[in-house]
Amino acid sequence: MKKLVALLLAMILAVSAFGCAGQGGEESKSGGNAGTASDFTYPVPANSDGTKVTVSMNKDDFVRADLPAYTQIDGKSYYYFDALEEATGIHVNFIGSGSNPQATTEAVNLLIVSGEYPDVWRVNWITHPGGPTGALEDGLILNLSENAEYVPNLVAFYDADPDLKKLVVNDDGDYFCFPYMVDIEEEGNVGLGAHFRTDWLADLGLELPETVDEWTEALRAFKGMGKGGLTFEARWLWLEHSAANLSNAFNTVYGFYHTDGVVTYGPLDEGYGDFVELLASWYAEGLLDPDFATVDKSTVKAKWANHEYGAVLLHTGDGENGINANKDTDTPLECDTVPPMVMNKGDKAEFGHFNAKFNGGFSHSVSPGDNQEMAMRWCDYLYSDAGRKLTSLGTEGITWIADENGNWKEFTDLVMNNDTTTDSPSNILYQFACKTNWGYPQMKEVYSYFNSEYVNKGNADYANTNMSAHYYPTVTHTAEEAEIISNTFSDIETFVKEGVMKFILGTTPMSEWDSFVAQIKSLGIDEVIEAKQAAYDRFKAR
Repeated sequence: MKKLVALLLAMILAVSAFGCAGQGGEESKSGGNAGTASDFTYPVPANSDGTKVTVSMNKDDFVRADLPAYTQIDGKSYYYFDALEEATGIHVNFIGSGSNPQATTEAVNLLIVSGEYPDVWRVNWITHPGGPTGALEDGLILNLSENAEYVPNLVAFYDADPDLKKLVVNDDGDYFCFPYMVDIEEEGNVGLGAHFRTDWLADLGLELPETVDEWTEALRAFKGMGKGGLTFEARWLWLEHSAANLSNAFNTVYGFYHTDGVVTYGPLDEGYGDFVELLASWYAEGLLDPDFATVDKSTVKAKWANHEYGAVLLHTGDGENGINANKDTDTPLECDTVPPMVMNKGDKAEFGHFNAKFNGGFSHSVSPGDNQEMAMRWCDYLYSDAGRKLTSLGTEGITWIADENGNWKEFTDLVMNNDTTTDSPSNILYQFACKTNWGYPQMKEVYSYFNSEYVNKGNADYANTNMSAHYYPTVTHTAEEAEIISNTFSDIETFVKEGVMKFILGTTPMSEWDSFVAQIKSLGIDEVIEAKQAAYDRFKAR
């Protein structure tokens, strides 16, 4: 692994040294009013040969062949990417080589090595070897702080909220991306946890469970009915602190977290072994889905909607979909959400599902080259008032109505009362706007507009924790720290995930847990924690 990373970095440095940032052919010429920053306006004029100004992005193209008919009005398309192109005057050429929002993919690494960079990167540079600072030093991306005149909307956004700015710069205070910001006015984005069949509980004379003992009693009772107990995807053991909905009872959570500023790795906690032992006992007793290790999201949703299981870990909307799928049938599905499991009645949860406002995913960065100004201008539009409204609301007069101050007042009947389609209002809006997974800050006004009472209640249950005091933020690492983490922790993480699954499935007896923890330490976890602690200390000092 070390040799592979070292080779990739060497190749990247070689690419940078020879200045091989390929920016495309004639259609990539900036043209228009690209000269001075002060008199710049949107949309930009076409090139001198009449072609549109074009920027490239490493993302799969959006399928337009099957656009709903309602996106075409009076012969004009109001589909989001068509409307964005008209507003900016800039066409986006999606070239594939997309990146996973949680980690840099092989496709992106190959693109880096090739030297033929897109104008706009859609890469989580937090996970890049050397982090965003390494990407800046290697010449992969532009330092936006040094190009502030071309990104006035981004600068204004940062300047308006110093606490927010702290989250999205590197340790040197450099702007390196146009971040995708989740729920910008809240501590985090919470929306996944446990759903229970309340009709089944009522038939059994049970209340919604709170404690470990009550959970176990309910799952056993469901099994006694000839039904399944609990089902969820194994990946939730590792992602988004989702399994904290269960592990909270043992005062622990998977991954890195901090308490009073001291960074910890959850699987080293004494309570984490107790948590794994609980899951192992549930699995052995048939209370946990026997397909637990292999089920995917669609299978879990189907098992829930088909009345196979009495409890499930799902996002609030997915849990509610089970209700909706059965509401007009002879077998309605009645359920409710519960806060994270606790050990004793009345305990307040410390840990739970949690997403940071910024984690590096879905962000846009700009590569150096002849087309960099147009790339910055296009990205910056998404941070303008007009850009945020288009991306959140669609086109004024088509999907939304403004108040006397030009701000959003309400959605039109096209969205709310469209009798030409069975699409939900939120799905209709998504055709005209790009509400999620895009490099812009979400508008709080519409973030939860379409949420039902059930979803809002579930989100409140899952957020009823102290997780914001423990969440390890999106830090940036020095090159040395990044090397330690990439070369050491990747092996540790693989070892831990495989080992924990073996304990849960009964392949490895719980009597070997202490030996398992000792092996984690022998692999160098203390060195990784030290690097994580140093990065966190710098983050606090920003």
